[in-house]
Amino acid sequence: MHFLKISALVMGLGTFSLASAPPASAQGMPPEQIKQILDVTKASWVSFRDWEGQQLIYFTHLEAWKCGIDYVFYGLNDGPLDQMWELDACDPDNPNAVLKEKPYIELPAGSTNSISVQLVFPDGSKSAVETFHYKP
Repeated sequence: MHFLKISALVMGLGTFSLASAPPASAQGMPPEQIKQILDVTKASWVSFRDWEGQQLIYFTHLEAWKCGIDYVFYGLNDGPLDQMWELDACDPDNPNAVLKEKPYIELPAGSTNSISVQLVFPDGSKSAVETFHYKP
């Protein structure tokens, strides 16, 4: 920070403070920008996979953006959003890393036709409820 002040003085720009910059998340961008990214990439929030007689629903994309999300609520088969996906803790030094051993839920094969997901952001706002359908 001192280097920036000195550089600004040398270049004749005067002094300035980084304290006036908008708050950034661990991804290094403002929370509103993370919300926009999640909105544009909502088709990737979850994905289905059949594996060895089980149906897996992956939350990998949301884990990668966990530093910009407080909570993930979901419901299966058009049911209420009565379950919560536990995101790993945000690591500001490696914000997009997905280190969770199992970034998915395991269900019996063919038991889930859809999953509905809603995100809650650090500012308390919520995403729209997005529904994803299983396509074998």
